[in-house]
Amino acid sequence: MNRLARSHGSAAQFVERLEAHGHLVGQSSLCRYETAVEPVPLSVVSGYELALGLPRGRLVGVCGGLDQMFGGALAPAPSPEQLRRPELFDALGEWETRIDSGSMSGSDWARLAEIVSQPTGPVLPPSLLRSWVRVLVEESMRAVREAYTTRLHALGLLLADPRISRIVLGVLEDVSAEPGTQPMVDVLAVLGTSSDPNVVRWLIQRFERAEGELRWGVGYALVGLICRETMPAKLVPALTRAVLNVAAEGPGTGLPGFMVAQRLSAELMQRVVGRLGTYPALTAAGARVQSPANLREYRAAALQESGLEDPMVDRLLREALSPDFVERRHYSSLLLAASPYRDTLANACLEVLGNGHESYVGDAAAGCLVYLARDKHRRRLVELLATAPRQRRALLAALSRCGGVPADVDLAGLPASPEMAPHVVRAAGMSGHPAVHTFATHPELSGSDLQTTAQWWRRTGPAVTDTRRDPRPVVMDLAG
Repeated sequence: MNRLARSHGSAAQFVERLEAHGHLVGQSSLCRYETAVEPVPLSVVSGYELALGLPRGRLVGVCGGLDQMFGGALAPAPSPEQLRRPELFDALGEWETRIDSGSMSGSDWARLAEIVSQPTGPVLPPSLLRSWVRVLVEESMRAVREAYTTRLHALGLLLADPRISRIVLGVLEDVSAEPGTQPMVDVLAVLGTSSDPNVVRWLIQRFERAEGELRWGVGYALVGLICRETMPAKLVPALTRAVLNVAAEGPGTGLPGFMVAQRLSAELMQRVVGRLGTYPALTAAGARVQSPANLREYRAAALQESGLEDPMVDRLLREALSPDFVERRHYSSLLLAASPYRDTLANACLEVLGNGHESYVGDAAAGCLVYLARDKHRRRLVELLATAPRQRRALLAALSRCGGVPADVDLAGLPASPEMAPHVVRAAGMSGHPAVHTFATHPELSGSDLQTTAQWWRRTGPAVTDTRRDPRPVVMDLAG
């Protein structure tokens, strides 16, 4: 999709551009890769980034996450040879320095994870590895754009090693137990790519005990295991009990149980609905993947951008605009954000929100903006905070990920219900906004969850973007 819309030359010309960047790929191989006949080496994905002039990690992070969730997309990476060469020790020393100084890029994290999770990789002291994983987790919780996808890809790589996965679980337990910690949904969801039974047991147990967004994150991980068909059969009874117990809490906190039951079995879903006392699936006009909200308008915007009627764009739009498949919705939105259609689709979403629309039409547009909005859209997003209160939560999330809420916006004075207030504090924290200080020190908030959350943001810092870090990757010559 990126090649067709960005590179207007022939496939032969694109092959030449790949070769100019050191990637030898024949036209027949290119065709097999792009039509999913043959798994794609991740090195070729990196070549696409270079040949198309994309930021480092934009496609690698998304494709790595796709492969970890759904499988079969990427060719298995060859095991590095000669891992004890001096270059490896130099690289580990460089990574240690960067971790201590907070200057690791997402690509560096992914390379480090790839090396240490290999069966023949270096054996690091558990205490050192634990401290590094903690930094990675805390950065992943606040990362945006390429910094986000590459770090989650790195976490997924670490989970391939059962020994390291236990360290990851320990770190997640510690971080989630800290007062004010947020947001962990996406980090917890990555656990759904693990095939370690210990991780699965932890998820099932945690699903019952967790609250709020932590439960949603664990639920997304369980959905991933079910969709990948890696849920151990012997653990299905325990998962069924957990889902029913969660649903028994009612529609207020039991909705994650319905999400998991939908993927597990129709019979379980019926039992869950009985315990919830309602059928919570969204049935509003435009919410179905067969006829999602404003699909025609978004198609027209994409066609105007490239002049191509690309069926993949149509599929991604359907899945991004509909809540029918939560796991596909997330990755389809990431793919659209990594595509040449990002700006024109974001403009279309803003136009929808600026005009009269049915409730779900606006909800779908705002949800897409969380992934698609850029710095250039910030002022319009700020204006919509006042005129589209129903979508305020998504608009704050979009602002947090596309450069932050401008400092001149009065976040402390923004009308916020008890349900919305945590999202206002999160937007302030991600943005490095002056309101964080107000929330963290205001006497009227003393001892409240909001103040504890604001203090957490003051300790950890704002959104992580690799554009603010050393862009030079740690290079290792393992080919000899």
